[in-house]
Amino acid sequence: MPERTMAETGKTLIMQKLTSRLIYAFRTFVLRQEKPYLFGLVITDKCNLNCFYCGSKNSGKYHITSERAFSVLRDAYYRGHRSLYFTGGEPMLWYDNGYDVSNLVKFAKDIGFLDVFINTNGTLPIDVPNCNYIVTIDGPREIHNKIREGSFDLIIDNVKGAVTKSVFTSITFNKTNTKYLEDFVREIYDLKLFKGITFNLLTNWPEIVNKYGVMGNERIKLLDRIWKLKRDGYPIVLSRAAYIALRNNNWKRPIPQIELGTNEHIFKCCRDVDNTSVCKNCGYANCVEISQILDMKPSALWQFLRLVM
Repeated sequence: MPERTMAETGKTLIMQKLTSRLIYAFRTFVLRQEKPYLFGLVITDKCNLNCFYCGSKNSGKYHITSERAFSVLRDAYYRGHRSLYFTGGEPMLWYDNGYDVSNLVKFAKDIGFLDVFINTNGTLPIDVPNCNYIVTIDGPREIHNKIREGSFDLIIDNVKGAVTKSVFTSITFNKTNTKYLEDFVREIYDLKLFKGITFNLLTNWPEIVNKYGVMGNERIKLLDRIWKLKRDGYPIVLSRAAYIALRNNNWKRPIPQIELGTNEHIFKCCRDVDNTSVCKNCGYANCVEISQILDMKPSALWQFLRLVM
């Protein structure tokens, strides 16, 4: 038999994703089942940067063995998950028993995961195929370099050389970079390298957020500025429903359709699920977006369709 063309393979994958999502939508919205949706796997806490707001790097607590990683991924798939992300630390540094993150991506795709993301700081080559990337850039060039050790130009070079065009950027907003929001968005937009701009509001222990983060009225004003940029046409991944939920801080949490795996535990939603002081000031915007999709908010559903189709 002749080999299938790339176009045929692409069409098949689109149909698989569409079919899977229609089945999921039927179970979720018609049968009202809380079926798993998104699985995250922390594979290491090793990192080659030293961001001031991060308190979980290079402790050695979160290295996962290859045996455990393959087992957890298989179990997550059979529980119903079809979307997956790898995180750390820096996932591109993970190595165990001859395996690296490319082997985990291939395994996940082979068993049936439809969407696979790697959250990365972008300082290493973006060379793992058949997945999407979320690359952290913490402000315009000068501000990012202050926070992330002069790595801006290296990251941009790596994005230019990426094996895929499916690369998003993400910024973690903190007291250092919030006033540069507009400069950041315009600078990233002008590069024409990223599929979209995502963001998080610094989420951590209260003492860390009080020192470095954005809270109260400052948080609301920041979200209003982000929404204005979205309305102005910049490719920010934020639906109106998620913007309102973040602004009012009133979405349902924890989100039972999201799970996070580590070397020892499987958490509902995230590692801080049992820590109400962290959870009540959550700023993980992508998780809020998912919550609004699951609540059938039209703006969230429409944005999701635009991203995946």
